[in-house]
Amino acid sequence: MRIVYLDQNKWIDLARAFKKPDDHTEFHKLLQSVRTEVVAGRLVLPLTSTNLYETYKVADTERRRDLAFVQAVLSKGLVFRGRQKRLEVEVGRVVADHLKLPMPDTQDDWFLSNVFFEATAEWEDERLGLSIPEKVVAFIRSNPVKCLYDHLVEAPDDHRLVAVQNFSRGTDRLRSTIEERRGRNAGESLAMRRRIQGARLLINDLDLIVGFANKMGAGWQSTADIGKELAHRLVDDVPTYHIEREIALRIEAQSRPLEENDFRDMASFCAVVAYADMVTGENQFVNLARQAKLGKKYETRLETSVLALRELLETDAIPQ
Repeated sequence: MRIVYLDQNKWIDLARAFKKPDDHTEFHKLLQSVRTEVVAGRLVLPLTSTNLYETYKVADTERRRDLAFVQAVLSKGLVFRGRQKRLEVEVGRVVADHLKLPMPDTQDDWFLSNVFFEATAEWEDERLGLSIPEKVVAFIRSNPVKCLYDHLVEAPDDHRLVAVQNFSRGTDRLRSTIEERRGRNAGESLAMRRRIQGARLLINDLDLIVGFANKMGAGWQSTADIGKELAHRLVDDVPTYHIEREIALRIEAQSRPLEENDFRDMASFCAVVAYADMVTGENQFVNLARQAKLGKKYETRLETSVLALRELLETDAIPQ
């Protein structure tokens, strides 16, 4: 089985081909091949929180329904898990290896979920501020395609508007903070900026890291127990941190202002590059990931065209 991530524009290409096959013959032929492989269980196209958000905010009802239908069917309702769950496993593995503790017991596909909102947070995550009944989660798991589709198309317009506004406000606050730091560190060397970025990632998550480590049996009393050697390993060997650091370094070195889309693309790349066999994205982020040699590190194909998926299906020896 191959795991492939499609950024939102690639899903739009497939949705257009689904809607008007005669106008998009090349993409429609690919769509048919993809559908065959998905049904056969040889291909999976999980979504990220960015995919869900960008479909959710589409104002045109018909266009949103078409896009949601293609995404729900071809993803089978699967999503890449959110940042906190990934960090729990990734940090746990590094800590366990460093301290010679038993490795966390996880399935091979632990980074995927068929509960659509776990692209953002696990259903038992206390940060949600509400209790989601287990029977609701069980229902979603028994009907992942339908539940994902209904979520994307049935929300009232005023709910969607508030969600989009809240996301934009939060992103703008984050953007202002990063722009300030960007100006402050502009004169530093690449090596120094890499150290600063790594330190920032750990500082922001210190309590989280200690909590995850203690779940593994580390028995730490404070953040001081992390130690310098392990701190370096966490930034280098935890995929979510490593990918964010390397792409952020290169974005912040550019002269252009940061945009809201940058944060959504960053969130997706941190979720998928280490776990997908192929990632398709916009030129900018794919080029940044290539510059950082992330494809080589994680053995992931980085492509800019959804038609590259055709080559994967035809030549990459997907098991029959």
